[in-house]
Amino acid sequence: MSAPNPPRRAQDRGLTLLELVAVLSIFAMVAVMGLQALGGMMRARDRITDADEKAAALSRGLVLLRNDLKSVAALAFWPPESIEAEPAFLDQSADEGRLAFSTSGQPVLPDDQAAGQSRVIWRYDREDERLIRQVWPVLRPASEAALAPETVIFDNIASFRVSAYAGPEEGWVAGWGVPGPLPRPNLPDAVDIQFDSDVYGPLRVMVRF
Repeated sequence: MSAPNPPRRAQDRGLTLLELVAVLSIFAMVAVMGLQALGGMMRARDRITDADEKAAALSRGLVLLRNDLKSVAALAFWPPESIEAEPAFLDQSADEGRLAFSTSGQPVLPDDQAAGQSRVIWRYDREDERLIRQVWPVLRPASEAALAPETVIFDNIASFRVSAYAGPEEGWVAGWGVPGPLPRPNLPDAVDIQFDSDVYGPLRVMVRF
């Protein structure tokens, strides 16, 4: 006569269907929470990357504008087929959104005959709210073909203002280089450029000549 099977201990008992469903539900909740946390981290990373790229672009643009202004030279510019030269520094920002000035000492490529002299134009596109830069590589270009293409430096610009310091008597004035009742030298003592960015707020570059 065979001996009866010994009773199973509680720890040897397998999971019931209800317990298995509960465990799987817990795993599913943990997995969903992990995916949500991962998605949040990826979105935060994308926002930080986008902010870093915008900050880098802003820094490059401000450095470029400052370097252009620091290279301003008292040299006239002769547009192609023109019988009159433009002043070394011409502020038409109030009407045309245009600021043009001659520069010297800018780095050039080897064997370039430009001698580092150029005509730099910064133009404010009010319709598209952009600040655009364009360069003539020489001060006496033979044709319009020498003019480099426009390059957008800043986007989402709400305003663009230029002031030039004319000395203690006149103070800060607009429209330097535009014909007026008072004779002025080729260059002001300093220039102050202010523009408002929809992203970064008021921005300002001031350079003394």
